[in-house]
Amino acid sequence: MRHLAFAVILALAPASAHAVTIDFETLGFDGETNPGPKGIASPLVIGDYTFTATDPFGLPPILVYPRQSTNNPDFGGTSIVPNRSDPGITITRTDGGVFAFNAVDLTFAYDDQNASFPGGLATFTLDGDAFSLTRAFDNAPGFQTFGINAFVSSVRISADSAFAIDNVVLDEATAAIPEPAAWAMMLAGFGAIGAAMRRRQTAAPDFA
Repeated sequence: MRHLAFAVILALAPASAHAVTIDFETLGFDGETNPGPKGIASPLVIGDYTFTATDPFGLPPILVYPRQSTNNPDFGGTSIVPNRSDPGITITRTDGGVFAFNAVDLTFAYDDQNASFPGGLATFTLDGDAFSLTRAFDNAPGFQTFGINAFVSSVRISADSAFAIDNVVLDEATAAIPEPAAWAMMLAGFGAIGAAMRRRQTAAPDFA
């Protein structure tokens, strides 16, 4: 039921016509072919959204490579790399509100090493640990787009390998949206009602 409820929640949360795409270009900078990355403090606030990452060793939690770096998966542009692929990076609204998490581009963090990389698994954890979805990413150069389309109060992106993200498509929820737990309860209730109706319809009539 948990997985079914999650699938339905995704289907009920279409991308909005007012969605914004965060491409991190405001963090971009020029550098040499293979310099080290620049560390970005956490939380990182861009517009109405906050990107939070942690590092247990006190290192910069978010990394950005120069546009010209061969380690930059968005060569010529800008993406962000969580310094720790697990726990990764968490996205919330700065006002704590619900928002639509529509899509994100994701790839292995070191584009010039993709040929020797077998691929990995990215996990999208919604609303703390209410639901999670795992998607595979390959070793081909460049980003893969993952459409999620879910209303959430937070989403954590983590992976079993170093990864970078770009073009995060988000939107403020403009109407009251049930929490995932509420959706699960509603769907369970609908399922019980449907099962009862099917039993009633298929029961043999009693002519006694």
